[in-house]
Amino acid sequence: MKRAVKVFIAVYCVLLMCLFGGITAYAWNTDTRCQNIELKNAPAGTAFADILVKDRKNDKYAADFNEENARLLGVTKDCGLAAYDKDCCTSMLLRHNCAVFDKADLTEHSVVCLKLNVDNNKLFNHFRKIKVAYCDRDGNVLAVTDEVKLETVVFNTPAAYIIQTDGEILSCRISTGPPYYLMVVVPVLVLVPAIVLIAVIIAVRVRRKAETSKMIKRIQSGEADNERKE
Repeated sequence: MKRAVKVFIAVYCVLLMCLFGGITAYAWNTDTRCQNIELKNAPAGTAFADILVKDRKNDKYAADFNEENARLLGVTKDCGLAAYDKDCCTSMLLRHNCAVFDKADLTEHSVVCLKLNVDNNKLFNHFRKIKVAYCDRDGNVLAVTDEVKLETVVFNTPAAYIIQTDGEILSCRISTGPPYYLMVVVPVLVLVPAIVLIAVIIAVRVRRKAETSKMIKRIQSGEADNERKE
């Protein structure tokens, strides 16, 4: 019994480490405040790209002009991207305060990186439809992709948004991690049965030990009585 308990505890610890390790690894590998735009077949002269979002009435993210991003991009408030307002779509970088331009690498990986001020699932649950604008170094809009509607992500669920363009075609795939509450519920569901099982095994062992002790005492008591009779 003692050996069985040790084996059970060892196996359980390994399973528990794998469970927590898997959850931790996923959580750390998903940066919900970093958004990349992967570009393919961009127009000639493209220096960077931006996400276009539909303005909403009294939008908390809206801004007249984002000077920080303009400085990072090297453009002015008179550029084409800042003035773009077609189908109620405007620049996320220059007309909102929810993202900061990070870098544009169009020589090797063809990717534009943005840093978000809020988690991406919260932001894209707010802006349900997006387009991507290809821009030159002066901020002129060279072309705009088709519009895509984003699927809703459950609140507090880590998500990786894979935004990709191919010329005027835009696609967005979403890879979601486990909801945060599962990081507590799942371990509890594993721990509780294990603790109960261990407690049962220990209780059974203690009871058997007690019964064995009583039996030994009875035997010894009987031997003592026999010796007195003789």
